[in-house]
Amino acid sequence: MSFAANALSTLVALVFLLAGAQKVLLRDPVTANLLRLGVGSTMTRSIGALEIAGALGLVAGLWLKPLAVVAAAGLTLLLIGAVGFHLRARDFTHRRHRSHAVAPVVLAVVTGTTMALLLATA
Repeated sequence: MSFAANALSTLVALVFLLAGAQKVLLRDPVTANLLRLGVGSTMTRSIGALEIAGALGLVAGLWLKPLAVVAAAGLTLLLIGAVGFHLRARDFTHRRHRSHAVAPVVLAVVTGTTMALLLATA
């Protein structure tokens, strides 16, 4: 099971490293959706920095498991906040924005699963 936890940690780290870089660099497709949700550029960059920090924590956690658990927990909490913003915008009821709203839910499940696997193998 340790292999599964490490593989999932690496995959999640890659996803959040790329997503965080998009936010820190304020790429148009990402910022347009966040602006629609009421998230300004400063908060967008902050979210991106937290995502990058979480990704780096997961990678460092390959050698220090408690760090990976904390990083996965932090990313899960960040995603729960994202779900809250999508709920407030009622994105789950609008067909056009539903895919944007479902993505953080799926990622929260994946990061939560990563955290559970890391805890089980620690």
